[in-house]
Amino acid sequence: MIDPDAISFAVVMTVIVASISTLAVVYVGARWVISGAKRRELGPPPMNDARLEQIQQSLDSIAIEVERITEAQRFTAKLMAERAEEPRLPR
Repeated sequence: MIDPDAISFAVVMTVIVASISTLAVVYVGARWVISGAKRRELGPPPMNDARLEQIQQSLDSIAIEVERITEAQRFTAKLMAERAEEPRLPR
């Protein structure tokens, strides 16, 4: 027969290994959840006010230039229309 001390030793070792394994799984799971929460918390980098102001100024400049281009196109179209209406001398 098997020695009762050997059976007791096997049971104790099984409990120790199971306990350590459970603690390791809980520790790794907690670290994984915490790191995921930190990544979600950080999110995209925040825009500081200086960068936002610079983007707004650039957008305003672009809008002004587009308005100038449209005005120039309207003026050119008006000149072309007036030129087409002018009577021409016969050749």
